[in-house]
Amino acid sequence: MTLPAAGGPPGAGTGPVPLSVAFSDRAGEETFDGSSVNMSVDPLANVLRTLDTIAAAESEVGDDLRAVVGTPAEVAAAPSPAAAADPTAPGVPTGAVDSDEPRTVVAPDTAAPESTGPGQARREAILDGASALFAERGYHGASLRDISRRVGISHPGMLHHFASKDALLGAVIDRLEAHAQGLLDSVESLQGSPATLLAALSGPWNPTQHSMALLATLSAEIVNPSHPGRYRVARLRLVHEHVLDEVLTGLAGKGMLVPGADPAFVARTLFSLLLSLTVREHSVRELQQNGSGDPTRDVRDFVHLCVID
Repeated sequence: MTLPAAGGPPGAGTGPVPLSVAFSDRAGEETFDGSSVNMSVDPLANVLRTLDTIAAAESEVGDDLRAVVGTPAEVAAAPSPAAAADPTAPGVPTGAVDSDEPRTVVAPDTAAPESTGPGQARREAILDGASALFAERGYHGASLRDISRRVGISHPGMLHHFASKDALLGAVIDRLEAHAQGLLDSVESLQGSPATLLAALSGPWNPTQHSMALLATLSAEIVNPSHPGRYRVARLRLVHEHVLDEVLTGLAGKGMLVPGADPAFVARTLFSLLLSLTVREHSVRELQQNGSGDPTRDVRDFVHLCVID
């Protein structure tokens, strides 16, 4: 997927500009410690490069999605929203981290940590606390002192790991990007059947899960043009919509989409529904006493209106 080149492209030639370049807002940006952001290792740049190279599915897979992106229980239990992909599952593409080809994301419980020391553990605990408070109160509603109290760390100790709230938000969004990358890597498997799509919608896209609550809150906040995560969160939404579009396009190619349905429109509508149900689950649900309005059932009912099983 590419966009027409505008005047003065960032390199030789006048060909189309990849999305990873056209949508980037981090080129030349400096981190809180004064170092330049390297686009070759920017997680979302890698995601968008993957968008440029993703291919249509050719193989059928079983109904069980657990080997591809993890079980709902795994997603619910892990405070980190990183999605899992089994490198041994059929149809899951593999590749190096910095490759332009889709790569396999290792499950959080099996991935080799950068460090096993107390410093890394404390950093992850800070990210867990920040993610929870950002999901509950939004970026502007949660201060560094609020987060340090939630984690049980001193304010100076917090600043030792993250020099500013913007830097902390960036690390939290990195986790959401890892979640999106896992879904991108699973596109071919998700195209296998309607049952596989439904399994994902009740797993990594489940409106009751933490990653969706965090994304829904940040998505609402970025209507403010000055929000520091505005472009990265907006691009994340584009990635999720693109994944659903690719999955629905694959199903349409197998005659499994209702006649006349536009995969791109259904994808946008479906992801909007997921975000809306996420907000409802964390607000209206508390006012209901009869247990009605289950979000997973609502999503399933919507999919059955668009997909032929």
